[in-house]
Amino acid sequence: MTRALILVRLKPRQPDGTMVGESRRTCHLVPLPEADAMPRLLTAFCGLRIAPGSGEVLASPVGMPCEPCMARSPVPAFAMLQHFHGRLGGGGTDR
Repeated sequence: MTRALILVRLKPRQPDGTMVGESRRTCHLVPLPEADAMPRLLTAFCGLRIAPGSGEVLASPVGMPCEPCMARSPVPAFAMLQHFHGRLGGGGTDR
């Protein structure tokens, strides 16, 4: 059975008071933690580790998607992106 995914992006103001620029506030795909598990950090498919209070769970995609998350996610609709991700050398573009 596949695990549910949640959409998360960094909050503009982090718990320690630092600011996060808009370019870092992409929409990440994160596997929903198991009901009986309380992880210290959420880990997006791109490898970003999100500490408690530093991210916001989104009801729908907002802003730019995190391309590495999309390429590494198990969502079947992204199979074509995963194919291109490997051919482009790990996330580059063909422009």
